[in-house]
Amino acid sequence: MSKTLTFEIPDEVFSSFQKQAERRGETAEKFVLEIVLKNFSKTNGNLSKQEKDQALAELMKFAGVVNSGNSRSADNDQIDADLAAEYGKDL
Repeated sequence: MSKTLTFEIPDEVFSSFQKQAERRGETAEKFVLEIVLKNFSKTNGNLSKQEKDQALAELMKFAGVVNSGNSRSADNDQIDADLAAEYGKDL
């Protein structure tokens, strides 16, 4: 069974959808429907191992892309000390 959903979106959002859809040779409506189905059609959020592996691979593309300039930026003790100094409290 399917339902019809009608809603308004800002022109600039629709324009973005339309441009991306045109690049793929689709209508904006089909493009948006594919996004909705891809992101919200999972039952109870259960993903297959392959889907989890693919999602992790996508996420890992961003690992290490930022350099904070502080070699201790991932040190939890240092983070706690920085927060305590910022807020004037002992942790």
